Amino acid sequence: MPTVAERFNFEKVESDGQNFLLDTVKLCKVNCVQELTPEIVNKIGNKGDLNVKFLQAMQLIERQHNMIINQRVHMSQHQSRMIELQDQVISLQERLLTANEGLSKARKVSEDFKTEIVNTFQKEVSSVKQSFSDVVKSGSLKTSAATISTESIKSVAKQIALEEELGRNIMVFGLCEEQNEDICTKVSDVLESLGEKPRVEACRIGKKSPTAPRPVKVSLSSSSIVQQILKSSSKLSGTEKFKRVFLAPDRTAEERAHRKELVLELKRRAEVEKDKKLFIRGGKICSLERQK
Repeated sequence: MPTVAERFNFEKVESDGQNFLLDTVKLCKVNCVQELTPEIVNKIGNKGDLNVKFLQAMQLIERQHNMIINQRVHMSQHQSRMIELQDQVISLQERLLTANEGLSKARKVSEDFKTEIVNTFQKEVSSVKQSFSDVVKSGSLKTSAATISTESIKSVAKQIALEEELGRNIMVFGLCEEQNEDICTKVSDVLESLGEKPRVEACRIGKKSPTAPRPVKVSLSSSSIVQQILKSSSKLSGTEKFKRVFLAPDRTAEERAHRKELVLELKRRAEVEKDKKLFIRGGKICSLERQK
């Protein structure tokens, strides 16, 4: 690639300019350009020499003018490139900040996950200890010891595992179902509308229905992320794309049966108590007076 000096031929323009000045000074019989006056120039005997010098001056000025234009174009290109590089640096800085925020969030989730496991285990161990203490106090240790050491502990461990698994899941209802769909991408779009971008694993559950889409079971990395998403899930009703989509925690069979009973009871009461706003919270039906 040619250098700037080679592209604009600085040295040639400079050399020609110096030679022109020296020849003109010599022709006019003065020591320097500053001594030139119109009277001295008029004393040049050969007008042909003067004409030649005038033509050379015009050509030199034109070359210098073109060189200045080229320099401006080159400088403009450099400025554009500098702006482009500056934008790239800003973009990289933003990506670095986002990565640092994601790392900090992941660390917090990991700590929350550890704390939750420890707390759950401690509660269940305390429950087993209390059961054991009750057995000892009742005097039936001999007949119940085997049961506590096997069935109760297995049940506790199974319950801990089930609660931990369900705590990391979300159920998505009302999400349109299509052939050959990318369900993980669909779920990610729903969560992004809530300002969340977690890594998800998702699948449809249940039998296909021609009238309604099947619910989607979504697995996340921790229960704390699940709670965060559920708290903001009401925002979906304010979006055009997902206003018919709603989220719910994953429940055990017993919890689902109880929830179904609550929903049926809520519908029954809604027909009678039309002046009240009914909703389910904390495993029971609550009501508020409607504003008139």
